[in-house]
Order: sequence, then structure tokens, then C-alpha cells
Amino acid sequence: MLKKVKENILSFINSDKHVPFIAAFISGFYPFVFYISNNYSAVNSKEHLAFFVLFFIGISLLIFSLFYFGFGLNKRLIKYRAHLLFVLLIVVTSSLMSQAIYLVFKKKILLLILILSIALSIKLHKHYKKIIILLMLMCVLPIPKVIIKAYNYLIPMTWSVLPDEIENVQFKHKPNIYLIQPDGYVAETMMESETYNFKSDLYGWLSINDFKIYPDFRSNYPASLASNASLFSMKQHYFGETLLPSLEVPNARKIISGDNPVISIFKNNNYKTYFIVEDEYFQQNRKESNYDYYNIKLNEIPLFSNDNNIKKDVFLDLKQAISLSDKTPKFFFIEKLLPHHVHFSAEENKVETERDWYIKRVGEVNNWIKTTVNYISKVDPNAMIIILADHGGWVGLENYNDMYSTENPYLIKSTYSSLAAVKWNGFLTSDYDANLKSNVNVFRVLFSVLSENKTYLQNLESDSSYNLRLGLFSKSVYEVIDSNGNVNIERLNK
Repeated sequence: MLKKVKENILSFINSDKHVPFIAAFISGFYPFVFYISNNYSAVNSKEHLAFFVLFFIGISLLIFSLFYFGFGLNKRLIKYRAHLLFVLLIVVTSSLMSQAIYLVFKKKILLLILILSIALSIKLHKHYKKIIILLMLMCVLPIPKVIIKAYNYLIPMTWSVLPDEIENVQFKHKPNIYLIQPDGYVAETMMESETYNFKSDLYGWLSINDFKIYPDFRSNYPASLASNASLFSMKQHYFGETLLPSLEVPNARKIISGDNPVISIFKNNNYKTYFIVEDEYFQQNRKESNYDYYNIKLNEIPLFSNDNNIKKDVFLDLKQAISLSDKTPKFFFIEKLLPHHVHFSAEENKVETERDWYIKRVGEVNNWIKTTVNYISKVDPNAMIIILADHGGWVGLENYNDMYSTENPYLIKSTYSSLAAVKWNGFLTSDYDANLKSNVNVFRVLFSVLSENKTYLQNLESDSSYNLRLGLFSKSVYEVIDSNGNVNIERLNK
């Protein structure tokens, strides 16, 4: 078998026949499959697939065809077709890889590559088929990666099945509800701990303004997609129970941007729903979704998106959305990308520098939250307002590997500690929220309050928090905080 393969490869390499279409295809296919394998969760729509096939493979076929047949029309150039294919294989592949990696063509580097490839072609042009074989071999890694990721997205999400009939809940109270999500804002005890060492005035301001603050509250996952997929599903997903689990949980964007039981429940109770965010991160894969209003339209989102192409003024967009409202009850999801988690970009004194940047952003978002809450309270005085961070600020961590691997209890809690405060506005009675400790149960408690039905509280999810641990070839799912809030690092066997 191997001998036969080797013979076929040698026969291909030693043949005098030129293979421009094979060269063109592989020059586009490798960058295509490389890009898809590294961005699958954000580019898994049919629209993306069609566009990227045309962009990577189509452009490559066009360039090779024009030059190859162009050389064939000139008697003096036709003998340099092997030189041409050698140069095009290197330059076209490099150009498309530049776009795949950096989302821009690095012109100076590509010009240098062009000059070098022309020089090398003088001696090495007869070996261009070896470049084709090399590119084929390079596809060995990304192709299985794409297949596994596609499989993860296509398998049924059995984890999302709810244990009761809460999707049929009927509200007895229908206030307008505003869920404000300040990205990465930690709870007060964490903010004032040695790790953060900052006294924010927001907590006191919220208390004065009739918010109930939930101390030592935490997220169930360390990053936005995983955390919000769990929040809006009202279920623990354990990173999707998939092959090669990652922070980008399969179908997380689709869930967050509207395909979830929370939005279905609001709609079943005649609510209009509003999705107001600062950038396109949650909508990158351009899936049609179920909210009635989005401040970012799908046609605004570039197909090559770095999740930072669009920047919206969330407060102005919220005011605009409120002005469009009628007398039907409304639910608003409002995301603000502050203070955010640390980004590990500091070159010196990493922990201290990143901590200072985080604290600076806390000051900025404090002012924004106060302005936003004051405005909502003025124009919608009977509304319920929820302020809920998606995860912690990660302060104290030095890099992503540290985030995955740390066993330091303070750093683990820094990753998951999150602000949770609710202005119930008189709708909370009795002790419906007695066991509200983490993001996954926020909407179940809310719907129990609005329906005055405590039976839904019998199916609260575990408040445990989960992370991934790096392995040799993949990541494993670990519980890092148990239901009682204790740091407990234990591999999940599911």
C-alpha cells in the first residue's frame, strides 16, 4: 500500500506534464481549510462557506488560469511555464495565507516573497510539483480539525434539553426587563481582595438605588461564549460534551443571539425582544435569529470579521430602541465591553500593568452603568433591571495557559467572580432567590418570580463552575468550583 503511494507520488513529480489546475486548487485550498479550521465557530454559515470557496479557491484558479494561458499565448514565455507555476504556488499561497492569518495582505512581505520566489525559480522550477505535495501534506492537520468541528456542530445538543415544562411558563407579571451585561465585572468581595485591591463605588450606588446585590456570585464558565450559552439555555453544557472541547462552545453564537428557550419564553408571553451589543462578536456567523430587534444588522457584518470591525454606541442605540417601543412588554439584552478581562498584552510587570488597565476600565464602565440605569429608571420607572457580568476579570493571571492550568484558589475565583445585582422593583416576594448563586440559574429564578410558581425552582442547575485543562492533543473538562463555592479541581467524567 505505502509502496504504491510512493510510486504514484514519484510518478507525479517526475512527469513532464504540467498541472496548473492542481497547483491552483491546492494553492487556494490549503489557506481555505486553514482559515475554516481556526475560525469555524464564527464562520459556519452557508453564506460564509460559499464566499470563502470563491475567495480562496476561486481567486487562486483565476490567477493561475490568467497567467498560465497568458504565457501560452507568447512563444517566448511558453517555455517558462514551470517557472511561472513555481512562483505562483509560493506567491498565491502566501498571499492567501496572509489574509487567512492577519485578515490583510502584508504587501511588503509579499513583495519580498515574490522577488525571492522568482530568484529561486531559476534553479528550482522543475521541482514545483514537490511544493504541491508539501501543501497536500500540510492539509493533513486542518482537514480532520474541520471535520471534528463540523461534527460537533451537527450532533444533537442533548445537554440543552430542559428537565421540566418551564418553556410553557405563563407570567402573572410582565414588567419591562433590562439585562445589562458589563463584560468581566467581578463581585465586590473579589474587587476588594488583594488580587484586585480596588474599592469601586458602584456596589454602594446600586444598593442606594434599590438593587439587590448577590455577594460572591460567580459565572459557570470562564469566557463570554461559554458563559452566555449556559445563561440563555438555563443549563450546564460542560463545553458542549463534544470532541475537542473549547471555549467556543458549539452553536454558542446561535444560542446567544436568539435561538434559546429564554427568548422563546419571553415571546410566548407576548414580549418584544431587543439585542443591543457593542460589536459583532455574538453575531459573527451571521445566523438568522429570534430577537425582534438587533442594533447590528447581519448585512453590516463583514464576512472576514475579526469580531472588532463594528463598534456601536450602546447607550445611544438603547435610547433609540426604547423610543421605538410600544406598550407591549419588552426584554432588552444590553452588552457593554467593559471592563473586560485582562488581555495579557503587557510586556513588563504583566500582572500589575494589566490590573491597572482593568481598574481604569472599571471607572469608565461605572459611569456608563450609572448613566444607563438612571436613563432607564427615568423613562421606564416600573422596569426590572438586571446587571449581570458574564465572567470574572482574570486579574492575576499571566497568560491563557495560566487561566487553564492554575490551581491557585484566588486566581480561579478571579476568573469566575461576577457582579450580579437586580432591581426587582417590587416583583420579588418571599425567598424565590434564596439559592441564586450563579449565572446558569438567573432566568429560571426570574421566570419563577414572574409566574409566582416555585415548582420551577425544583430544577435549578448545579452552581458548579467549569474550565478546560490543556492536554497533549486536546483539552479536558474540569470542575474547578463546586456547587457550594469551594475551589475543587476535579476532572469531569461525562
